[in-house]
Amino acid sequence: MNGTVRALFVKLEKGAKSVPRDSVQAGLGGFDGDHHTENSKRRQILLISGSVIDQLHLQPGNVYENVVVDGLDVMTLREGQRLRLGDALVAVTIPCEPCIQMERMRTGLQEALRNQRGMFVTVLEPGIVRVGDAVCGESAVESSLKR
Repeated sequence: MNGTVRALFVKLEKGAKSVPRDSVQAGLGGFDGDHHTENSKRRQILLISGSVIDQLHLQPGNVYENVVVDGLDVMTLREGQRLRLGDALVAVTIPCEPCIQMERMRTGLQEALRNQRGMFVTVLEPGIVRVGDAVCGESAVESSLKR
């Protein structure tokens, strides 16, 4: 199970638009500069599948995700599963339920995102994440460590 980081975003303050980044430091509380950092243990970084963004004709960053991942259905990830996200090691926590903010962007978007809004992860080992970096599932991480 492998994917690629298509896009990265931080939201500098509550209510602000997501700001694209070419790279970002993932610290133990989340992405540096993101207003959610240090506010939650289970909702630090939100991953969404690029296929969902494409299917719903959304612009990356518009639904407040932190990472758009191509080549991987993030909704198939399970709680506790570890992923290598660029140089960082993260663990999957909970799915993100689409909120009323989605409806404010586009009528019907909240329902369209149900069961595909994305998965939250928490940072286990800090590291830099860059656009184009690999997103590797647990078995891929283990096999890459054996090389």
